[in-house]
Amino acid sequence: MKFRIAPGSALIVACSLSLTACSTYSVQMGWPPIHKKAKPAPEAVNELNLVNTDGSPANFPQYWKRNTLVIDLSGISASGNVAARLPEETTWPVRVAVRVRPGSVGQIEIQGEERNVLPVATEGTQPIDLEFAPSVYTPKTAAIYISWGPMPAFVEAAQEPAQGTPEFVSPTELPKPRTEATPDGSASDIVAPAEAQPGQVSPPPGS
Repeated sequence: MKFRIAPGSALIVACSLSLTACSTYSVQMGWPPIHKKAKPAPEAVNELNLVNTDGSPANFPQYWKRNTLVIDLSGISASGNVAARLPEETTWPVRVAVRVRPGSVGQIEIQGEERNVLPVATEGTQPIDLEFAPSVYTPKTAAIYISWGPMPAFVEAAQEPAQGTPEFVSPTELPKPRTEATPDGSASDIVAPAEAQPGQVSPPPGS
């Protein structure tokens, strides 16, 4: 019995054999296998002047990510700071962000027209981009100061009673006898009216 191959099936079989032959030939010749091209690395730019505290230039790469300028701080640790200054006759990008590694530092602090604190995630393996709040800078802000370090630990101090605060007395308790200091520094009780000596007259109320 003879079998016939449909015209369409014959074309598919021919293409498959051709691709297989090309792959085998490329391997035999030492050519790299055919695959999807890797995404090119972003091109470094120099939109802002980054300066260390001593005035020397800071070496942190800058990249464009669509319309966001990203300052790459993925190599930082411990604590430090850098100033991002705007070159003359330029304006700030619409969006600015910093790139950090999770767990490298506790937080990033941004100081411009306002103060902006960005906590850094502790979990993860890929760098993350933290975007500045829009209110931190205006198009003409001269500089933005970026600092990083551990997350501060806030300890609640025990509250001491204010001086001169009267002692709380329950309305169900009788008032306690008040004491007054004598010249020698000791305390003497106020003599109750019932214990007064004969001949001692209490002054009338209001006198």
